[in-house]
Parts: sequence; C-alpha cells; structure tokens
Amino acid sequence: MMKRTLFRGLSIQRRLPLFIGLLLLSVVITFGCISYFSVRNEALKTGKERLRSLSDQLSTMLAQSAQQTLTASRTAAKQESIIKSLQTGEQEYKIEALEVMRKLRSDTNWVLAELLTANRQPVLLLGKDSIQTSANFVSLLPRLDSAYVGKISLLKNSMYYPVSVPVVHDKRLIGFLVRWQKVATSEQGLERLSRLMGAKSKLYLGNKDGSLWTNMMKPVAYQKLDSIKMREPFEYSNSDGEYIASARPIANTSWLIAVEFPRQSVMGAANRFLRQITLIGAVLVIIGIFIGWLMSRRITKPLNTLTGAATTIAKGDYSATVEVERLDEVGKLSRAFNTMIGQVNKAKNGLEQKIVETAEMNEQLRDLSAYLQNVREDERIHIAREMHDELGQVLTGFKMDVSWLRKKLAGSNDPVLIEKLDSMLAVIDESVKFVRKLASELRPSLLDDLGLIPALEWHSQEFEKRYNIKIEFHSNSHDVSVPAIVATGLFRVYQESLTNVARHSNATRVVVNLRVISDEISLSIADNGKGFDASQANKKTLGLLGMKERAAMIGGHLEITSEPGRGTTIIMTVKHMVTERAIIS
Repeated sequence: MMKRTLFRGLSIQRRLPLFIGLLLLSVVITFGCISYFSVRNEALKTGKERLRSLSDQLSTMLAQSAQQTLTASRTAAKQESIIKSLQTGEQEYKIEALEVMRKLRSDTNWVLAELLTANRQPVLLLGKDSIQTSANFVSLLPRLDSAYVGKISLLKNSMYYPVSVPVVHDKRLIGFLVRWQKVATSEQGLERLSRLMGAKSKLYLGNKDGSLWTNMMKPVAYQKLDSIKMREPFEYSNSDGEYIASARPIANTSWLIAVEFPRQSVMGAANRFLRQITLIGAVLVIIGIFIGWLMSRRITKPLNTLTGAATTIAKGDYSATVEVERLDEVGKLSRAFNTMIGQVNKAKNGLEQKIVETAEMNEQLRDLSAYLQNVREDERIHIAREMHDELGQVLTGFKMDVSWLRKKLAGSNDPVLIEKLDSMLAVIDESVKFVRKLASELRPSLLDDLGLIPALEWHSQEFEKRYNIKIEFHSNSHDVSVPAIVATGLFRVYQESLTNVARHSNATRVVVNLRVISDEISLSIADNGKGFDASQANKKTLGLLGMKERAAMIGGHLEITSEPGRGTTIIMTVKHMVTERAIIS
C-alpha cells in the first residue's frame, strides 16, 4: 500500500528511472552486503590465523631463548670453581667463580648474578652496587628445587625475572646459581617489532597466574586468560577500542605471551572494499537512472502524443491523428489508434444520423400520442355528453312514463303489478346514477365547469368513499386558470396515481399537495404504502411510462420516488403561464 501510494502521483517518465534506480540500488546493496560480509569474515579469519601464527612463533622463540639461558646457567653451575666456592668458601675459588658469573652477566639486561647455598644464603653476588644494596632479590624466589625461569616481579618500579639452576655435586644439592634479568625494551625496539608484525600489533608478556602483565616497558592491566582463550584467538573490547588477540604459554618459563591487533586494522581491507563497492554502486545507480530516463523519455514521448490525441477526442474533436514513426509496440499502438479514430468517426456519423432519425421518430410518436390522447379525450367528452344528455333524457322519460302508469294503477287490487312498477322505478333510478357516474369518469363535468382544483377535490372524495383510503388534500390556491389540455393532463395523472395506490400500494393514507408558484404548478401525491424499487419499475411498468409521456406532452416533468417499505411519492411539475384567482397565504 505504501509503495502504491508513493508512486501514484509520478508519471511513467519519472517512475521508470526511479524504478531502475531502486532495482540497481537493491542489487548493489544485496550483493555489496554479501561481498562485504564475505570479505570481512575472510579478513577476520586471516587476521586470526596471522595472530595464531605470530603468537606461536613468538612463544617458540622465547621458549628457545629461555632454554638457551637455562643451558648456559646449567653449564656454569657445573664449573669446578662454582662447586668449590660452595663447598670450601676459599677466596681462590670465589675469584674464579666471580669470573664465571661475570661471563653470565655479560648482557646489560642481566642486572644481578647470585650464588646461594642450599639454605638460600648468599655466597657470591655480582651486580650493580645499587641493585645489591637496595633490593632483596632472594625474597622473590618462590622455590629453589629445580632449574626454571621464574615469574616476572615488580621491584621499585622495575620488572625482573629470575633464572635459577641447582648446583649439584655427587648427586647432592649444594646450592643454586641465580641470575636476575630486567624486563626492559626501548620504545623504538617495540615500534620496529610492531611494524614487523604489522596491523598495528601489540605484544604483551605476563605470568601464567595473571599476577603481572607488561608491554615490555611497564606493567599494564590485561585480560584474564582461561584455557578456552588459550586455544583459539579471541575478541574483546575496552575503553581504547575493539581488539583481536591470541595468547600462548611459553615453554620452560612461567610466562604467557599475547599478541593483539586492533579490529579496525584487521578490517581495513574489508572497509576499503566497502568504500569501493559503495562508490561503484553509486556510479552504477546514477548511470542506471540516466539510462532509465533516456528510455522513459523515448517511451513516453509517443505516449504523450497519444494522450494528447485522446484528450482532443474526449473534447469532441474526432479529427486528431497520430504520426507513426516507429515499428515497435508503440508504433503498432499508434496505427491502431489511427484506425480506431477512423472507425469512431464513421460510427459517430452513423450514430448522429440514427439519433436524428430517432429523435424525429420520437417526436412524431409523441405528437401521435398527444393527438391520440386528445382524440381520446374528445371522444370521452362526446360519449359522456351523449350518455348524459341522450341516455339521460331517455331514462328520465321512461321514468316519467312508469311513474304516470304507477299513479293510474294506484287503485288496482293487483299488488304484484304495483310491486313490479316500484321495482322498475328503482332500476331506472340506479340506471340514472350509473349513467351519471360513467359520464363523470369519462369526463368529470366539474373539470370543465368549476376548474382543476374542485375536480381534484371531488375525485379525492369519491376515491376515499370507494376504497376507504384517507386522503389529505392541500392547496395553496382556491383555483387556477390553465389551458384545458394542462388541466386534463394533471387530472389524468392524479387519477392514474390514485388508481395505482388502490391496486398495488396497500396504503392507508395519501397526502396530496398542489402548489402554484409563479408560472409553475406542482402536484405531489405521497402514500404510506409498501413502496417498490423505482429504478426497476420505471423500465418495466407501462402505466408509469404513460404517466411520464402524458406529463411530457403538456410540457411538464414527472418524478417518481419510492423504496420498498417506505411508500411512494409522485411529483408532477408543469411550467406554464397561469392566472391565479386567490392564493392562500
């Protein structure tokens, strides 16, 4: 619904490029998203593989370095001078032992070398004076029972770790050789290592128990690693951003190493791909819209021509044609349109001729109908007068003769004869009444003698007596002077309406209103009967059609309003110059 409403007000010339643009945009977005997510997932997979490889390599390198350090310490611990210094404590052996320890401390990062007894009592110390006097390194040793690379410890803002090996003579532990190395790396060295690993990587070194982590320059806070995170690369986020990391234990040590990449650097290729595909998609959409605009213009131009021609035809000009310049479907439509215009012109001319002929025939039929109605009314008047005058006179004379005979035989002793004469007089009276009634139905004398309104009132009274249906007659005028044909038409329509009420409506009440306003007479007959479907009855009922024709013959209009269960209202309106005698205010 929403889409239909959105495009409803747009022309084809705008709708087609917009549709093509939306289609291209949908395709670009769909395949762009699929490609982007594929590239992103591949980049994540590659980054994690690279992290796993770096952490494994660094862990192996540090393990090998630790093993070399332990091997060098073990070799030194087997020197005779070291053993003799622990056994005898003679100065000669101590001097030689210090020389051995000095060789072990040749690297500047080794800050202290110690020779301890089995009870952890110092025998020899070799290191910087400040280190020897201000730090108690022996207290940082967790155990002294085997060769190991110990945990990194923080001492006076510096980090140190021990390398301890036992000194054994004749399979008996006599002491320990311990070296302390400072964890310190220059910022330039870390920067070179980061560039070497790539992706703005960071390296962290920490104890396996999580007691201390360092970035090789200072202690730092880091993730708590469990066995799951040790197996596969993991992702985490902090206040600095999102990261992907991989951690591994370092063999021969108490350490863990962790390498991490910023997620943004890993996703750099995917983000560049997204920008590229967005740019390409935008270019494709613009090109598609432009091509769609060209296509729509080529399609809509002849359609606009056809629309203009159709509009001209709608205004009544059937001479418009369309120039055919194409061989495609639009060209076929143009040729079909021109053919249709020819057929329409031909049909229009034929229809106009038939309309003229039909109108003339209808006019002739209406004139004939009016003539027949007038002849019928004249015949009614003639028959009514003949019946009233001739037959009435005959019956009156016959009655006078029977009355005379009745008087002459008044003294007769034959009661049967007297009864027969009385019966003849009664039959003559009924016949006179019947003749008068028949004459009044054929042509009410009141219509000619007193006018339209008295005739309508008289007929209302007669109808009410005959059918016992209440009639309320209202008029705003006592009488009007109208041509005889108009008066006859109004009376006949009223007479036919009341007849239909009696036959079909089952009504109990009829309200009649006669209104004379200016040059218009309006007669309304409304009943409370069962009603009917006026739209269907007007097509099938000849009586109603005849009433409309009678109204049309006197220049009037008949309107019939009815619904099932709501009664029927007939309104006849005649526009005719009338002379009012007395208007009721």
